[in-house]
Amino acid sequence: MSTKTTEETKATASSKKSTKANKIKNTKLTLDTLIQDVDKYEQLHRVSFEDGRYTEVYACFRPTQIDEMLVSFSEFITEYNRRFPEMKESKLMDYLSLHILLFFSTLTERTDYSFEEKINIFNKMLDSELAETIFEHFDKTEIQKIYSRIWKKFSMYEEMVQNNKELQSELWDYIENANLENKDVINNLLNQNNQKPKE
Repeated sequence: MSTKTTEETKATASSKKSTKANKIKNTKLTLDTLIQDVDKYEQLHRVSFEDGRYTEVYACFRPTQIDEMLVSFSEFITEYNRRFPEMKESKLMDYLSLHILLFFSTLTERTDYSFEEKINIFNKMLDSELAETIFEHFDKTEIQKIYSRIWKKFSMYEEMVQNNKELQSELWDYIENANLENKDVINNLLNQNNQKPKE
């Protein structure tokens, strides 16, 4: 029985990888395959509970839906900071998680709740073990897409701010007036790239 040398094995593996790369590289994208790819955003996974109740969560998060959710989340946080004392970082993450539940599960068909409605719903959801269980069924890769999109948008905004004195001033004013627990950390982070506009 013959055995392949290390060099032969590497050459074979390299050849297979190269062939696979060429197949992927040379596959023409058509409208049909594009539409089929988008179909993944309609796939749902069932989350069942011992008492027979169930809900469903989306397997993949649609990019436009992520953007819509982030706008809703941003508006909610802005209004929260206007009305209440400082928000702890853990509370901020709770509210983000609850927005994800609203937008990427079948718990409700609505996403256009008023601020008062959201506060009422969210306070009740935070006391529900079921909400936590549902959230655990989201694909971690999809959750990561949301965090990546937040940082991407923040980076784009930061780049705009660096080149626009008026936006710099608006950003500093917002941070100074926001009721954020970690305001100093945010200021230090922004100071690394931007100088606070002189009064």
